[in-house]
Amino acid sequence: MIIVTGAAGFIGSNIVKELNRRGRTDILVVDDLKDGENYKNLRGLQFIDYQHKDDFLKSIEDDDFDGTDIDAVFHEGACSDTMEYDVNFMMRVNYEYSKALLHFCLQHRIPFLYASSASTYGGGLHGFREGNASEDALNPYAFSKLAFDRYVRQVMPEAHRRWRPSSTSSTTRSTRRARRTSSAAGAPLTASPSPTASSAATSSTSRTS
Repeated sequence: MIIVTGAAGFIGSNIVKELNRRGRTDILVVDDLKDGENYKNLRGLQFIDYQHKDDFLKSIEDDDFDGTDIDAVFHEGACSDTMEYDVNFMMRVNYEYSKALLHFCLQHRIPFLYASSASTYGGGLHGFREGNASEDALNPYAFSKLAFDRYVRQVMPEAHRRWRPSSTSSTTRSTRRARRTSSAAGAPLTASPSPTASSAATSSTSRTS
């Protein structure tokens, strides 16, 4: 199974669409559909289940997925409203939620791919490189995304040391992934197995606006 949070958004729904194109329909889509419009992005897409984002978080906290074979988590869910100035809300939704999901993936050795934001670089006056010299959050949204980026950078070195797979576990995951993607068109959407990419400690980040 593959989990996509923020699945009803533009990026999340296109990830689901591409997974469908590659033959994957064993997808759990996670989002909040209360606005009555974003559900339309899921029309025509195939997935095995839907969970509200709060129910999904509770499932993680209760370890309801224990024993479930999860190939990857694409974490695209966030409050991206740059005019939202409730910093506590932003930190709860964009920072604490992301931390919970990251540690779930670390615990269960699941590849974790998440979307950051170009807003973490502020106006871009100091370039677009990770690090204090370039990063400058200008609003609560950017602050919450930058806080998680920095948290990931702190956690990853130790996570790689603790969870670097043995050659046996890496081979097992590689064989399982090859078997599951052999009938899908095109290359696997998830990273090909390697000493780091096949580890649950692997975190991949994409920058969005």
